[in-house]
Amino acid sequence: MSKLTDFHVAVLATDGFEESELTEPVKALRYAGARVTILSLKAGQIQGVRHDLDKTVKVNVDRVIRDYSAEEFDAVHLPGGTVNADSMRMVPEVRAFLREMQAAGKPLAAICHAPWELVSAGLVGGRTLTSYHTIQDDICNAGGNWVDREVVEDGNWVTSRQPGDLPAFNRAMLALFSRSLAPNRA
Repeated sequence: MSKLTDFHVAVLATDGFEESELTEPVKALRYAGARVTILSLKAGQIQGVRHDLDKTVKVNVDRVIRDYSAEEFDAVHLPGGTVNADSMRMVPEVRAFLREMQAAGKPLAAICHAPWELVSAGLVGGRTLTSYHTIQDDICNAGGNWVDREVVEDGNWVTSRQPGDLPAFNRAMLALFSRSLAPNRA
């Protein structure tokens, strides 16, 4: 029996997601037994990219975010990609979803540009996190403490900088999600 059996993870993404930052964590989560739901702004498929420029795979969307609430999930993963994160951060339903997850103390995993979504949701004040280096000013201006590390854990959050950090990020994400299980589910 996998350690994340019956653990339901929302992955929030739209066109312009960094391919490896969605596909690699999803693969790791599913391998650990988690149930993963890709939530997006529209039904159908979303377009992945590599380094924000080169189109790669398309990923099927499981559900549209406006049809779900945070209480239906145990955790959330936010993949990066400049266009993805910049688009998602401006959507009221995304910001509300992230605030609900945080209010419930559920674990959040974000990589690369995805912490922009946490900034726009008003959640980074007083938190220590990392991201792609180009958004460190946004994090600091929102009251967060930005550090340049492969992985940063702060309470119920795990953040990482870029695709090269994915092995460490995936290990930290799985460990955080496993620790969040209620004693009767572990």
